[in-house]
Amino acid sequence: MSTPAPDPTPPESPDIAEFFFDPTCPFAWVTSRWVVEVAKQRPMRVRWRPLSLKLLNEPISYAGRPADYPDAHQRGLEMLRVVHAARERYGEDVVGDLYTALGEEIWESPAPDEATFEAVLAEEARPRDLAALLRRVGLDPELAEAAHDDRRDEALRAETCLAVDRAGGGVGTPVLTFDPPDGPSFFGPVIEAPPAGEEALRLWDAVRTLAEHRGFAELKRAVRSFPRTPMSARIAGEATRVG
Repeated sequence: MSTPAPDPTPPESPDIAEFFFDPTCPFAWVTSRWVVEVAKQRPMRVRWRPLSLKLLNEPISYAGRPADYPDAHQRGLEMLRVVHAARERYGEDVVGDLYTALGEEIWESPAPDEATFEAVLAEEARPRDLAALLRRVGLDPELAEAAHDDRRDEALRAETCLAVDRAGGGVGTPVLTFDPPDGPSFFGPVIEAPPAGEEALRLWDAVRTLAEHRGFAELKRAVRSFPRTPMSARIAGEATRVG
């Protein structure tokens, strides 16, 4: 009996991507839900990594910003300290589910009665029951104590700087890296709402194509809609623009 010839087509290797996030960033949240949708349809491994807006903005004054800006960023840092502790205890595979729980707690909650950016920001700045969120994803609720452990900030700062440096500086969340650690990184894509199904894949392929062209640097519209989530529904879309 002859031995069958080997299949000349190698098995499709999974994409590997790293997604840097702050749970309080609506742009990161919407883009992350798109990445999750793509990962359901494609062989892809996503590593979820922290990028703290509080630590990133340390050199920047909050003067002239709405009053709740510092507290909103502080809530994000506290959540990322818990993410850091959970990753340290359980490994990186728990981070995606934990981020989902944290993001849902903020962005899938009901919209505030007042249809203003300040009301949305105040909701971001509200403390959450982090122990309950840890229980939701099967993790030790005592890890919530890490929210106030500023000894973790050095490691979080280093990870934040890594993400920003990969994209060339001057960016926030999200940062998406293809084929880490040496593959191309970009801020974004910034989208109003996460596409689903084939539309999600088309957008992924378009972004991936641009990323693979090493000479490509930037494609930008400076004016964009506020992301559309249940919590931000009253200010999302064409009626509200952010620069």
